[in-house]
Amino acid sequence: MSIHTPQNPILSKVYFKIIEPLLRRSHLLKPLTWDNVLKNNSPLMLYAGGLTPELPQYSTHIGLTPFYYSTKSIHHDIVQPMLIEKEMVDIYQAEDVFEHIQYEQIPAIFNEIFRVLKNDGLFRFSVPDYRCNIHRDRSVKNKKGEIVFDPEGGGSFVNEEVINGGHVWFPTIELVKYLFNQSKFKENGEIQYLHFYDKAGKGITQNIDYKYGYIARTPDHDKRAQSPFRPISIVVDAYKKRLN
Repeated sequence: MSIHTPQNPILSKVYFKIIEPLLRRSHLLKPLTWDNVLKNNSPLMLYAGGLTPELPQYSTHIGLTPFYYSTKSIHHDIVQPMLIEKEMVDIYQAEDVFEHIQYEQIPAIFNEIFRVLKNDGLFRFSVPDYRCNIHRDRSVKNKKGEIVFDPEGGGSFVNEEVINGGHVWFPTIELVKYLFNQSKFKENGEIQYLHFYDKAGKGITQNIDYKYGYIARTPDHDKRAQSPFRPISIVVDAYKKRLN
């Protein structure tokens, strides 16, 4: 069954929340496939996570989620390779996703993103910055003062371990730079660190061009970080450069 998503914002919400789940349960909704996406989307912009009508990316990106398929999202776990050839994707955005993935798995995912990006393609990455007081103050610490659990990050903290989908590491700029330095973006890319706190606690906020992907948790959009104006997320733009 071929489905066309309504363009009216109110109708889109009704369709997404009510009609599409019914069609999915009735097996009347065809899963979105990589072949469909490659055929019908130019430029091709991917978004790590399920897309809902409330997100600006709903009209521009294709979502990637392990939980369900929809007319706007492929059923895909980003820990796994993407079933497409290299250099097919213009933009890949991940917002508040990688903190839920085990740290040691991430460089391989970065390299898979690098593989599918076109030359000069963009990987827009953002995660919470745990030097920001908003995240740091609400988090549970151990006796050494180290963050071990963020109760607003989902999941549970059981037997000194985060389970059921919470934040499994707590990003700082040093941890994020290490990940990018372990990836192919280090030698064959251009990495721009736009928002973060440095080791001394100084907030860095460079201009972000949101036409390449809206980010909700920046001081440009999140009132919690506007007075004073300061980083709330680590934001990185990593470009793939043509291999020599």
